[in-house]
Amino acid sequence: MRDATPAADTTPAPQVTQVTVLPQKSLEMLDPIYSEKAVFEDDTIRVSFKASQTADGFKSELPLWIHNVSSDVVTVLWDRCSLELPSGDTVNIANETQIGTYSSMLSRPISIAPGGDLFDTVIPVSEVTWSGGDWSTTTGVLDKGPFRFVLAIETGSDCGPQEIHYYTFRFVIR
Repeated sequence: MRDATPAADTTPAPQVTQVTVLPQKSLEMLDPIYSEKAVFEDDTIRVSFKASQTADGFKSELPLWIHNVSSDVVTVLWDRCSLELPSGDTVNIANETQIGTYSSMLSRPISIAPGGDLFDTVIPVSEVTWSGGDWSTTTGVLDKGPFRFVLAIETGSDCGPQEIHYYTFRFVIR
């Protein structure tokens, strides 16, 4: 005869792993042209921007890729670039390669050969913090509303006329 009481289940309960799902937001360019992918091109440069998202939110950094589409060298003049935060405050920027020398604020220009690429990150100096022996940036600033980035590109050469082109990009994270 069998016992009518069912046997106790000795199978261990499955482990539940908690997963943080980040909202699907992206960086959109509003000006000088609308671009859902935050890409701009003219006869001098093609520039593509991204947003840096972590589990804590969007970092106060603006990664960019500049491709020189011209047949001449172009130079990024970092000391003439700026970022206007969603609060309306305009601040100087540091680029990622410069952040290690932040204390001396060296903002050296960098030239891009014809057909060449520059991968870098723009960081508002007001959002850089030093803690634990390392640099970090804040989160939750750039996603508070529209913000602008002014990019200064010099064209021409030492042997010919030089001209500075200012590109004003307006973005929103949504």
